[in-house]
Amino acid sequence: MIARWTAALTLSVFGGMAVAQEISEVPAGCTALATVHKNECRTSTLLMCGKDRQVLTFANGRPDIVHFYDGDWGLGGFLYQANAQTRFDRDPDAGEWLNLGDLVADSQDIEDGILLFSTRVVKNREFMVQGAYTLSDEVVELSGHAFRKGTLHRELQREGIDSSWLGFDIDIYVSDALGLFVEGSLTSHARDRDSFTTDHTPRAIRFEGEPGFLATRSDFGCDG
Repeated sequence: MIARWTAALTLSVFGGMAVAQEISEVPAGCTALATVHKNECRTSTLLMCGKDRQVLTFANGRPDIVHFYDGDWGLGGFLYQANAQTRFDRDPDAGEWLNLGDLVADSQDIEDGILLFSTRVVKNREFMVQGAYTLSDEVVELSGHAFRKGTLHRELQREGIDSSWLGFDIDIYVSDALGLFVEGSLTSHARDRDSFTTDHTPRAIRFEGEPGFLATRSDFGCDG
């Protein structure tokens, strides 16, 4: 499974995820493609790991979340602060997932499958996931590179348990020329709770050899 083997690589590199770092360490078997600098002192370093993709996100220099994707940028899972062992892994036997090429061509795509939720205590608890991706005609430039802006609406829920429902509205940015998929600002929803939005708008993108490549503190929104 994508998320399982790449998560093992990430754990081996990061160890204690609560420790602040100045430079993002690249897991063995992966190559860093670019680092995106976002608001609220966040950076996301995009990796190629064999045929798959991985994104390491840092908040104010500290590891925050790791996303795993297949080679078409379909969600493979995500891992909250690796040492906490709180994660969602794609069920490899169920569902359909984003294909970036189809999204670029059709301006829309879907995901419909199962993610397996695990912690140190809970193992492989099934959540149904449904998502709708839409690209608009709006083009945003990041450091001179054109990205089409769009949205992702994603819902997760355990079958038959209404209180488990979670919803996410995420700004997305896609570069067909670079073959990159970037997540931005996020609004989170939960049953019987107030929604909240976090401003993770991407502001710049850095490539190898450029200042800010592999940085864990953004050029935007950091104190000091």
